Amino acid sequence: MKRGNTYTAIVTEETDFFKGWTDNRLPNMVFLYDQESLEECEEINGSFIATYSTWVVTEPRQMEYIQPDGTHVIIDIAVGEYGKL
Repeated sequence: MKRGNTYTAIVTEETDFFKGWTDNRLPNMVFLYDQESLEECEEINGSFIATYSTWVVTEPRQMEYIQPDGTHVIIDIAVGEYGKL
């Protein structure tokens, strides 16, 4: 996997910059904004803009991870872009 495209999103005072989001196709990875607070975001016409990057898979692969209960999980990751809001 490699860092993918950079996108923007409108954020507000309620945005939890440390919570992140997942992509259902890659459930073990959390994506985050590049900024850590509203103060780091660009303000355009009264809206605050944050940036984030996706991950791009250029060839099919498998990923193995261990869940909190100790269960080993292997997932197939298809070619594509992951983490887009």
